[in-house]
Amino acid sequence: MDHSNWSKLWRFWFPAILYSGIIFCVSSVPNVKIPLPEIHLDVVLHILIYIPFGFLIARAVDHTKDPVSKIVLIGIVLGVSFLYGGSDELHQFFVPGRDAGILDLIADTVGGVLGGFLYLLFLKCRQSN
Repeated sequence: MDHSNWSKLWRFWFPAILYSGIIFCVSSVPNVKIPLPEIHLDVVLHILIYIPFGFLIARAVDHTKDPVSKIVLIGIVLGVSFLYGGSDELHQFFVPGRDAGILDLIADTVGGVLGGFLYLLFLKCRQSN
């Protein structure tokens, strides 16, 4: 792999990897009490946390892979968000005072996909300027 490819990998994947590390660190905090549990605010928080993750994954894939269609890009973001969200939920299962849940995994995946669509919207706006 030549220098430009390493530079590209570093430039586009490092933010996604860094953000995934931030998610991991936040998930490691024990005994978190979410306000308003009766309205499932935690699900909203999962979506909001994974939107930037999906955006960064879409950006990384878009800049380090041969051109892929929008549907393939969203499919990759969906898969990565689901897998990372699943690993995050499994991780939380072992953190005192935290639990793992299918609803949280769905919210993680939805947030990631929303982030992927936001990336495509960002590209569209950027190209029209």
